[in-house]
Amino acid sequence: MKLIDSHAHLSFDAFKNDLDEVILRAQKAGVVAIINPTISVSDFKNALKVAEKYPNVFPALGLAPQIIEEELLKEFLSAINEFKENYIAIGECGLDFYWITEPKKVQFMLESFKTILEIVEKLKKPLIIHARSAHHKNAYVEIIELLETYNIKRAVFHAFLGSKKDVQAILRGDWYISIPTVYVRRKDLWSIVNDIPLDRMLIETDSPYLASRKGSRNEPSYIVDLLELISRITGINKDDIAYILTKNAIDLFELKCIW
Repeated sequence: MKLIDSHAHLSFDAFKNDLDEVILRAQKAGVVAIINPTISVSDFKNALKVAEKYPNVFPALGLAPQIIEEELLKEFLSAINEFKENYIAIGECGLDFYWITEPKKVQFMLESFKTILEIVEKLKKPLIIHARSAHHKNAYVEIIELLETYNIKRAVFHAFLGSKKDVQAILRGDWYISIPTVYVRRKDLWSIVNDIPLDRMLIETDSPYLASRKGSRNEPSYIVDLLELISRITGINKDDIAYILTKNAIDLFELKCIW
């Protein structure tokens, strides 16, 4: 059985002291590849160092909406060209209405995301989307409208915590939905699992966040907890699920993985 963690922040300081052990545990758990999305250019440069040491940890170049500001955006736009041979996707990028609430900052976040989408459409790289709804603003609805406007075909909504209505809207656009490990201890989300066809699903840890084990720092090896949950909910054999979800990640990110 082989698995891919489609979203883990291994370049964060949370892993600076024991990354070797974390990677080893992931390998023993059957994780054959890990996507390492970044939230800034400085984070991406750290991710490049991780990728040099661990060839199956693939960096993505991102700028998280909750920290976006003019100088960081300039650095990001420059890095897109400077490092164009070094990332497999753009992300994470998107909209966050929980942390960004002040009207001027919301507008800057929206305009920045539009600029990023223009580039993604030209690059034809997959997009890893951060969507967080809050304060009566639905990030999924707004992002879907923008993806359609900019004709974005290859994208995944990471750490999906939206509604069943949001699921259906994403599926109509033929994008992927990534389920995080926190579902294991969030029974209120279990019904969402059956609403997402396996051929449109990815799985992730979002390490070091959203752990399946309460009080723990999350890590890629915990992805097996989520696989077991999906198997229980759907009644489908774990090996069959693993094959489909791994193929989805390989197809979306065009990974050179050995089965």
